[in-house]
Amino acid sequence: MRKTRFFQRDAYISVDFLKKSTEVVRLKEVEGDPDPLAVLLEMGEGKPVKQIYFENPGVEDTNAIREELRSFADAIVEDKTPKVSIDDGYAALNVAYQVIDKLKLLPSIVS
Repeated sequence: MRKTRFFQRDAYISVDFLKKSTEVVRLKEVEGDPDPLAVLLEMGEGKPVKQIYFENPGVEDTNAIREELRSFADAIVEDKTPKVSIDDGYAALNVAYQVIDKLKLLPSIVS
């Protein structure tokens, strides 16, 4: 299994890298009359009713490593900035280190 899941306040996003598929489940406030087959959630007294939306955005069938190397080679040959610049790479690495530091603060669940 090669999945990543993202949990947000009003959404759940699942990305399956092996099957190259995505699933998005969102909660949105109901505006107007809902579809009679819609899945609705009562959020409590005085709170708006929310509807659950399911989406499966398409995923382009590509080889990410090949595309990254092609972009890098094109940047060298054409003397231009690659799609992912060194600053972008540094920022991504910085976020990864921040995540690692936060994980170190969590109590260990393994004895």
